[in-house]
Amino acid sequence: MQILSDRQSMVTLLAKIQDYRKRSLHLQQALRKNPSSWGRYQSEFNQELNGVFRDLMVYVQTMESKGKAVNVERLKLLFVEKLRKYFIHGDYVAHSLKKPRGYAGDYQIIDAIYQNNPRTVGYDRLFDNYFQMSAVSIAVRNRKDDFKKIILNVAANKKGPIRVLNLASGPAREIHEALKSPVLKDRDIFFDCVEQDQGAIDFAKCLIDDPERTRFIKQNVSRIALKANIESTMKDRYDLIYSTGLFDYLDYRLSLRLIRNLKRLLKPDGVLAISDVRDRFTNPSIFFMEWVGDWNLLYRDDDTFRGIFMDAGFDEQNLISLYEQQGLFQYVIASDAPTQATKPLDRIQLHDRDVIEAFQGSGRSIFQII
Repeated sequence: MQILSDRQSMVTLLAKIQDYRKRSLHLQQALRKNPSSWGRYQSEFNQELNGVFRDLMVYVQTMESKGKAVNVERLKLLFVEKLRKYFIHGDYVAHSLKKPRGYAGDYQIIDAIYQNNPRTVGYDRLFDNYFQMSAVSIAVRNRKDDFKKIILNVAANKKGPIRVLNLASGPAREIHEALKSPVLKDRDIFFDCVEQDQGAIDFAKCLIDDPERTRFIKQNVSRIALKANIESTMKDRYDLIYSTGLFDYLDYRLSLRLIRNLKRLLKPDGVLAISDVRDRFTNPSIFFMEWVGDWNLLYRDDDTFRGIFMDAGFDEQNLISLYEQQGLFQYVIASDAPTQATKPLDRIQLHDRDVIEAFQGSGRSIFQII
């Protein structure tokens, strides 16, 4: 009976995908005739795709809870080889799959998410809108705004010159926006941006256009992590060191070594602020990201992420946990001592665990992404 039940779950899920395929053909036909009328179909389309990926998440959770991960692997193989082609539409999914910069989450796709300005029409536009309205894209935009707040908060609560290190800086749009804030208008602040992609460096230089307050360093951050004596090669010390999307791709060993070395680069009252994606099923976009877009992340629960900082030498009492509004990303703010300059960060208007857990337990569907 159990075998039949599992098989029936798979059949039901595949039937849902088949229904999507049939309806998508009707939508494509209608939009070929009138490509600019995509707005008439967006809500229906979102509900259809949400249903597919919601049922897929339920299936995976059920199989994994039964210790049947092999069933999930079989389904993923089937999806990638036979079904994914029916979901490859629009500019953003194509970019995610092709990886023109050689890696997932490059500066081009991240800044496209920041800008949230799809330009396609017809059926492609439905997919591009869906991509931009997905929970993870909203979270990426929220994260940019949150780290801009962190930069401004540190600057507002410190006296004298401020030096900031941004690791894997990508498009660096949060710096561009922060530098336009009145808070930094007359401040002596300087940003070092470490980035391995020359295209990202060129883009960010043009975007920020403030060479007196920014410097770009082309380097793979793994070299910083693996340096035995980091103080001898990086002479500057920082009031704030931060990184947004980098740790979504780093395993425990590399994360630990990197945080340990970054700790050594802080000024005595300096702040380390790192973002990381939370455990898998807090992300309702996970299967659209991974199975359609081939954009894979490493997920950690809150305690595991905090544990890396403690293993790197930070005291637990000097760690502050904050969250992106939907709870998809967690931020750890670490310092060697919670001085008056760093204490205001625990009151920054982001979100704490109680707020996130209350939202997730409220009965509001996190699949309602429009």
